[in-house]
Amino acid sequence: MTSLTQAISDLNENLAMELVKHRLESGYKPLDIVEECRNGMIAVGERYSRGEYFLGDLVLSAEIFHELMQLLAPGFRDDEVKKVSGRIVFGTVEGDIHDIGKNITIALLRCYGFEVYDLGVNVPSDKFVGCLKETDANILCLSSLLSSCFDSLKRTVQQVRLFDKQGKIKILIGGLVNEKVCEYTGADYWVTDARKGITICQQWNGVL
Repeated sequence: MTSLTQAISDLNENLAMELVKHRLESGYKPLDIVEECRNGMIAVGERYSRGEYFLGDLVLSAEIFHELMQLLAPGFRDDEVKKVSGRIVFGTVEGDIHDIGKNITIALLRCYGFEVYDLGVNVPSDKFVGCLKETDANILCLSSLLSSCFDSLKRTVQQVRLFDKQGKIKILIGGLVNEKVCEYTGADYWVTDARKGITICQQWNGVL
């Protein structure tokens, strides 16, 4: 565990900010720094699962992560990454209230120029379809960390396919998923980390 990852895991905002600033000054790529931050957030989630942290600690970790992303944002503009202009609808499916991975990915997508509509957690399939209609987004990202919600993933994908007769909308699922889950739900692709998710969305928008 790196010092930055540890600082976030310990909810030490001041130290985390100092470390991010030092990494930027030392020439670290913003995406690599985000990966350390992501690992720190995962550690926070694990400590919460073990009963070491409580809901207030999760809220604090999310605030710390947001501040770190604000600090990193200018670095993304200077990074060798082609900006995109795309709309994405994002949410955690019905029955699941986990949002750490979702929030990390959304923050990163926005750094890369995507317009992201965050529907939150425990989102029913019809709400996803409604937002896709309103925004004309071409990508739908669905998150789930519960195997009991795979049916929710599948139901949402089916509803979107019924709406999107011409197949213009790409669907990406993330969280506790794999190739079998992707096949079961009918999604276009699956990821287990934010970095890969960004790459896929860029490819779908013709950037990579």
